[in-house]
Amino acid sequence: MSTTRLRSRAVILTEPRWPRGVARISGVVLLAGATANAILTAVAPQTYADLGPWMGGPEPLQQLWAATMGEHPRVWVPIVGVGYEAAVGLLALSRNRRRRLAGLVGIAAFDVGLLAMGLWLWAVPCLVVLVPAIVGTLRAPRQES
Repeated sequence: MSTTRLRSRAVILTEPRWPRGVARISGVVLLAGATANAILTAVAPQTYADLGPWMGGPEPLQQLWAATMGEHPRVWVPIVGVGYEAAVGLLALSRNRRRRLAGLVGIAAFDVGLLAMGLWLWAVPCLVVLVPAIVGTLRAPRQES
């Protein structure tokens, strides 16, 4: 189901509602994650050192995690866990379709990273919803005047 809106006597067809809903929910989840990471980094940064082996990803990825997030959480967590998550979350919440699409693609890329780290119980369901939302956003008709 597409939504329509009126602008100066012309009806403008916009994208279906469900991709925008997915973008909103995904954006809010990523912003909540960025907030949680910011708080955790400030209160207990040592927590990130224990996460690498817990996730059970491939050994090279665990070593990368230990060398970055584990040893330097006050550097890497603000960059990836706060900055990246907040940026793609805000993009996903944008009213601009291109920015929203960039946010959805960024969130999907983040979930692919989680999948690589062995968090497939979280990443797979997210990707199952995100990929159709990306396609729905891409295939939506362009605005007409």
